[in-house]
Amino acid sequence: MTVTKLRWTILTISFLVLVLGGLVGINLGGFLPTFACTYIGGARGGICFLWRLQYLLGSGTWEAIKVLGELFIYFSLLVILIGRAWCGWICPLAFLQNLLDLIRRKLHFGYIRFPERLRSGLNSVKWIFFFIALLVPLWVAYPFFAPLVARDLGQPFCQLCPGKYILPLFAANIDYTAVNFRSATTIVMSLLGLIFSVTVIMGAFSKRMFWCPYCPLGLLLGWYRKISFIKLKKDDQKCTMCEICYNVCPVDIEQVFKEREREDVTFADCNLCLRCVEYCPEDDALRATFLGKTIYRSSRKGFFSRQGTLTKNSDSN
Repeated sequence: MTVTKLRWTILTISFLVLVLGGLVGINLGGFLPTFACTYIGGARGGICFLWRLQYLLGSGTWEAIKVLGELFIYFSLLVILIGRAWCGWICPLAFLQNLLDLIRRKLHFGYIRFPERLRSGLNSVKWIFFFIALLVPLWVAYPFFAPLVARDLGQPFCQLCPGKYILPLFAANIDYTAVNFRSATTIVMSLLGLIFSVTVIMGAFSKRMFWCPYCPLGLLLGWYRKISFIKLKKDDQKCTMCEICYNVCPVDIEQVFKEREREDVTFADCNLCLRCVEYCPEDDALRATFLGKTIYRSSRKGFFSRQGTLTKNSDSN
């Protein structure tokens, strides 16, 4: 089994567990470092850490802060264990984006790639989402101005998150896929959320992993890359700078082939899908390690076994 097929298998199983696992009694808790959306309802198999983070910050009590500290420990241990592989191998929105990308390729449609300058400019989007998730709940807890607005901003990022509006549909829950007319605040927030959701669906059909560069949870996971057990390593002496790793990278990371000094090339936006290792044509030029031990390495044999597919469509599989 290739790494791509293994990742598809794990993505599919994870999607079913996180979206429908509750139907068979699965409950993985409220500290998962991936979009296990609470708004799916009773069918869900776990709850995203960002939802719990916002809820506890918005409570404004010492007891809530203590609970948050405990949840943060569990969350951190999970991220340290496999880093942003939570994004590339487990996240339900990653499964959805990969599925839309697969449909695009089956229809023989091309894909777009944003220029480096545009990607750098859009980098602020995930920071905006992150500060909404972190700071607005504090206003909810201590509404020193506009208390009526603050009252309707519980879990503010969740009101904007595409996961809230898309993932419940797979559990036949349509309650949230509509404008919330409870107040002017909920109207604005739900409208924005629906717009973001449609944008993500359309974007994922034309650009690989469209949502991932703007995900605030991915931003948070990226901060753990220095201490996470899984890392992406490069031997620059064996690298020929062929750019294949960049061409197959679903999040368009250029630094892996450009880096000529450091061995660790686990960059913040890397979701550890390992496509770069799978398609690298040089023996041991790229490898994935777990606690320093190599678990997967690039090889010429692996490259030539996929050369026909790569030549036909450089973003395939």
